[in-house]
Amino acid sequence: MKKAIVSLILIFVIIFSCFSLASCGGETLYLFNYGDYISPEVYDLFYEETGIKVVYDEYAAPEDMYAKFTSGTARYDLVCSSDYMLEKLIKEDLLQEINFNNVKNICNIDPNQLEASKAFDSENKYTVPHFWGTLGILYNTEKVDEEDVKSWNCVFSDKYAGRIIMPNSERDAMFVALNNLGFNGNTTSEKELNAAANLLKKQKKNVQAYLLDEAARVKLEAGNADIAVIYNGEAYLAFENNDKLAFTIPEEGTCMWLDAFAIPANADSPELAEKFIDFLCREDIAKINFEYIYYSTPNKAVVDSLDAEILEETAIFPNENVVKNATVLKYLGEEAEKLYSKLWKNVKA
Repeated sequence: MKKAIVSLILIFVIIFSCFSLASCGGETLYLFNYGDYISPEVYDLFYEETGIKVVYDEYAAPEDMYAKFTSGTARYDLVCSSDYMLEKLIKEDLLQEINFNNVKNICNIDPNQLEASKAFDSENKYTVPHFWGTLGILYNTEKVDEEDVKSWNCVFSDKYAGRIIMPNSERDAMFVALNNLGFNGNTTSEKELNAAANLLKKQKKNVQAYLLDEAARVKLEAGNADIAVIYNGEAYLAFENNDKLAFTIPEEGTCMWLDAFAIPANADSPELAEKFIDFLCREDIAKINFEYIYYSTPNKAVVDSLDAEILEETAIFPNENVVKNATVLKYLGEEAEKLYSKLWKNVKA
């Protein structure tokens, strides 16, 4: 009898625990994102408000994301990636349309950013902007001539041999070489791509390292390198740690990148993904993320609340002419993609 009573008590405890978890949410959202691209505070606030825990996996470059995303080793409810890679996922039917009835805060996203997103999501059905920005040159003003960094040619010059950091990203590195040669950053010409790859091979002896994001930034902050091809938001963070650094966009132009969230076609919990996207688009949450990352935010409500001093910082918000003349990287098809990959591997080998 005692054993029976104990058993019943245990059953009631288990049932009560299940109901308690259900009432508190007890759900999990699986996110695949660039490393350190959302403030940890945001995850905590989301859990406090909804009871939904975000489990996230990180990657460095879009090509790394695609390899794991399509390998079948993990399933995600939400992914964040860049323009050309999102376009590839859309074309391959690997994303599902977002139910914007569940994303009311989309109204905070700048219409200009939604329009720009049509370069890879033609009807704005699959993606919601997260951050955007440019590729430029972060440099040590005491070691590098300001005139030199007005052109991408400075990173191909022997003048700064061993002091140059290049992006560990095939499309970004190839863009810099193509641009320097006067070619379109979205070219599929084998002749032009070979010329760009040869330029990168010739440059390699002068490159200290191929790095992305924080890894590239800290090299210059610490004075261990003098020039880095880097994303604009990283440059602004670098200024806070080293007042000898400056950032510029070369006169030949740059690429404008757009990162956005999307829901995989095989997501187990698309409703949770939409709830999190809506949360991220909320003004207070988007501001927390902006002040953590300092990349250009597409959230107009946040932009409208910022001080003029921040809005005038071109390392965060590039001027209109830069944006107008920038190239948005496109998905170029399977053949071109294989060629880019092959050439990049040869450069790095």
